[in-house]
Amino acid sequence: MQLTPDKQAELLRALQDALDDRALAAAMPDLAPLADTPPLPATLIADAKLHVVRHKDSGCVQFVFPGDVTPPSPALAPQGWDWIVQASLRAGERMTQAMINKIEAHNKPERLLALGRGRGHGQPVMPVMPEDLAAARGRKVLLLVHGVFSSVEGAFAALDLQPLLQRYEGRVFGYDHWTIAKTPQQNALNLLQRLPSNAGWDVDILCHSRGGLVVRSLLTEGMADIAQARAGRIANVGKVIFVAAANQGSPLASADDIKQFLNVAAMLASFSPGMALDLVIGLARMVVSLGFGRPSVQALASGSALIEQLERSGTLLTAANSYYARANFAYGDSLLERTGALLSKALIDSANDLVVPYGNVLLPQAAPDAGHILNFGSAEHKQTEVWHTGFFQHPATRDFITRQLA
Repeated sequence: MQLTPDKQAELLRALQDALDDRALAAAMPDLAPLADTPPLPATLIADAKLHVVRHKDSGCVQFVFPGDVTPPSPALAPQGWDWIVQASLRAGERMTQAMINKIEAHNKPERLLALGRGRGHGQPVMPVMPEDLAAARGRKVLLLVHGVFSSVEGAFAALDLQPLLQRYEGRVFGYDHWTIAKTPQQNALNLLQRLPSNAGWDVDILCHSRGGLVVRSLLTEGMADIAQARAGRIANVGKVIFVAAANQGSPLASADDIKQFLNVAAMLASFSPGMALDLVIGLARMVVSLGFGRPSVQALASGSALIEQLERSGTLLTAANSYYARANFAYGDSLLERTGALLSKALIDSANDLVVPYGNVLLPQAAPDAGHILNFGSAEHKQTEVWHTGFFQHPATRDFITRQLA
């Protein structure tokens, strides 16, 4: 496995952003490793800088964080002399909101997409036009909401939309939004503001990862500004399918484990279109610069203020309209293990899809019957086919979605 041209472009974009912000201490402009840097163990690379490193064989991108000089030997999976420094970033930079916004904007604009335009004809997805919204007024529609570091095109690339476009007569929309610069609540409100005030949608929703918290925020009764904006725009909520959704957050998004989260994300972003390397590197810069105190990061943590507020509040989500797909992934027996990523054994051993715990995909107190849930593995038994960014590649996921939305 090596970085594809698209992934190389994401990496170069991240380094260019850092250069523009005067945060880049050293890097080669053509993505070659830094001069005179033979492969080393991560522990010999660590110093006062944030290092972006690549595995000499797999190409997997990882981070060596400032001060990570002597991690306890049992904490990480075995490391060899495998890591080549790609770039070194100044840990003392002070990131501003404008810098964070710029990183997001370079990756993609925030916009509502009409997925019936050009899809399947070699063309990129297209922004929604007024006539698309007019045709959808008061009608049944499908909305796709992507997850962290992602986009509609990246997250749902493996999903066959043709049956869904036929089912909804072309009224399938996606919401491209910023996930490190904004909170899920801001995303939900911004989505509603992109709809006509009298849209009257009868909406089914398919979401992935952090998109679950965006959808929970969209449908909560506990946020007055969102409830007010929703009135007239969403007339009815049909089925909501949560795929690998962080409905109850992830412990990896906590202050203690955020570095683990970033290395998991960097590994997945190295090889999957479902996550973008430039956004992962942007968040790593943000965490090193500003710590854990950013609301967009805090919201993802298990037990966050957002999650507690959602659990206290009424919602348009019910047992009858909620569906789930989740996985417990066996990293130690998988292709991903060959990337050599710097992951903790505690993460590998726990029941999760590498990002979201198996049990946290469900809404609180949910006990879905067999027809409402697709399980890959169980809480006690892991499997090697599906991980966090691999759900839509599996035919069982696609069949589950098509069956529920038929």
